[in-house]
Amino acid sequence: MKWLMVCLFLLFIGIMLSSPAGKPLNLEDVSFSLVIGMDLDDENNLMVYTTSPVFKPGGEQENKVFKVNAKSVRQSREEFDSRGTGLFTASKAQVLLVGQKLLENPRWFSLIDVLYKDFKTTVNSRIVAIDGPVSNVMNTATENQPINSMAVKSIIDTSALRGETVKVTLQELHRQMFDKGLTPSISSISTINDIALTGSTLLNEQGKYSTKLNKLESCLLLMLQGKKLEYSLDIPISKHKENNPIQSNTLSLNANNVKTKTKTHYINGKFNFIIDTNMYVMLTALPSSYESITSIPKLEENINKELKLQFEHLIKKIQKRKLDPIGLGLYARAYQNNEYNKVKSDWGEALKKSNIKVSVHVKVKTMGAVK
Repeated sequence: MKWLMVCLFLLFIGIMLSSPAGKPLNLEDVSFSLVIGMDLDDENNLMVYTTSPVFKPGGEQENKVFKVNAKSVRQSREEFDSRGTGLFTASKAQVLLVGQKLLENPRWFSLIDVLYKDFKTTVNSRIVAIDGPVSNVMNTATENQPINSMAVKSIIDTSALRGETVKVTLQELHRQMFDKGLTPSISSISTINDIALTGSTLLNEQGKYSTKLNKLESCLLLMLQGKKLEYSLDIPISKHKENNPIQSNTLSLNANNVKTKTKTHYINGKFNFIIDTNMYVMLTALPSSYESITSIPKLEENINKELKLQFEHLIKKIQKRKLDPIGLGLYARAYQNNEYNKVKSDWGEALKKSNIKVSVHVKVKTMGAVK
């Protein structure tokens, strides 16, 4: 019996070593997918894109773009293998681009299930919503930046450092999709005129496209989420738009050391959230209406008022659409668990009926080098 077990073990090892999965692949036999793009064409057919670097003698490098019509991402990889010079692997993928038209289909998330199941695929890729055709990004080559995956990745990472967009990887998106206490949010890029960051895209609890946030709204969202970042905000303070091309109705500031505390209560059949935000700010531009203000406390009072209005506008926007990108459901689950369990299957509706109050406390650290 002992010899039989030993023979079976040796046979298993021999099979594994002789199988294709056990053989090492040479670099020239592999094509690395640096960008994966998914979109729907005019006839609602799924289009899958990928880019792979092609190395040439003398250090030159170019980016090869592949496009296939497929029923799934798994099928597209087989098509890529038949067209490329090596076996395609997504282990080095930097970004996953998803067209807005595809995001409007509630079943789009099931397409990328293969990326989570395949152990050879990285889950650290940034996921980005594209406002416009994905092909515009895939076919764009920037000067001194031939690999557009690095260009898109750089846009997302640097903008996230300033708090202008959320930075979400495939792994983080998976958590957001399956956590009932919040709804997903991903970065957003426009390709209408040029590749440029527009802010963030909000999805509902099914993962379907719901609405967009501009850069200011993305900053405010990240503050409410409690992210520790160096924020850069441009706050409009006038209710009417000036005809003058040189605008003077914008308050610009940099905010740091932002601390957000959220308290949760359940009163009269409704959830109540009290969000308290404290921050230090450095003024970078003052509108003309603020020039007469010389008192620091008065200036802080005005900034508090303007920021509070912007926070309230954002909260109304997400409540109206039954979204929770802030993650208030996480607080409700933690501190009002019995009441949360009664509504967790339809948390968006419960949040829409909730009372959410925001208080802002700003301390002006500096008014700039020249007053």
